[in-house]
Amino acid sequence: MNAPPRPRPRPVPQTGPAVWAAADLTAADWMVPVGTEEAAELEAALTAAQAAAPVPPLTRLAPILADVTTRLDTGRGFCLLRGLPFDRHGAAAAEAALLALGIHLGKPLNGLQPAVHRLVGQPPVQAGTRSGPPRFHTEACDAIALLCMANGPEAPAHVLVSAGAVHNELMRRDRGALAELYEPAPLIEEGEPVPRAVFTVTGGAFAARYTRHAVEQAASAPQPGAAPLPSGLRPAFDLLDAVCAEPALMLKLEPRPGDLLLFNPHLVWKLRTLTEAAPDAAETTQEFRRLRITMTHSRRTVAEPG
Repeated sequence: MNAPPRPRPRPVPQTGPAVWAAADLTAADWMVPVGTEEAAELEAALTAAQAAAPVPPLTRLAPILADVTTRLDTGRGFCLLRGLPFDRHGAAAAEAALLALGIHLGKPLNGLQPAVHRLVGQPPVQAGTRSGPPRFHTEACDAIALLCMANGPEAPAHVLVSAGAVHNELMRRDRGALAELYEPAPLIEEGEPVPRAVFTVTGGAFAARYTRHAVEQAASAPQPGAAPLPSGLRPAFDLLDAVCAEPALMLKLEPRPGDLLLFNPHLVWKLRTLTEAAPDAAETTQEFRRLRITMTHSRRTVAEPG
């Protein structure tokens, strides 16, 4: 017997602090200044890491990191820590201290590779040559930490958008297109086809994941027996991309060396301006380190059931 058809989702407006436009925010909404005692504690951790000694517990930083966890899960969905001396003891020490800090937030993800990855600025694109849809961070995790080691004045700004605000603007413009983005579409993850929707609400928990590239990649080489993409999905993706590019929604940040930007990729979408580089490659004017973290209260399990 065939299973009954799944009811069409009925999106409702998203509310809460994670639904924001750039004009709604001031630096006080996302900046987390760090005091001298907390900075000194990380300085000691960096010194220990540089000497290949065990990193001491971050007891003074622990309350700040607990606040960061709340901000990522039920607050604005992102924050930036400023005042930590990450950039003063070399990359290896900074990576060890970042990993120690990440353990306070949750469980660092690494798979078969080191947990901390090196990211550098992408090659400059000549005016008028960029094409195609935007690319956002879509890592399957609950938080992404980006540590700024160097960021030259010519580097592009880091752009964040609220997925909830994008959702609501889509609802205002075209409810049919929004409903398409609630429907699971096949994409390839780790070589296997899996169904994923852009927007998901389960038990009142909203989660969003930008899936266009993976969906279109799967459609270009469909698995045997796979259903074709719905005719309304690509127009819905086009509208999604247009909304994400609205200047009123785009918050632009310019991290300084030592800054640590953290965001929940299921609530806040960050435009990709960095690319992975080998650890031993030559240094560039734009150097970051990335740590992916999974947390106890995970929206990833909502967005990706099973």
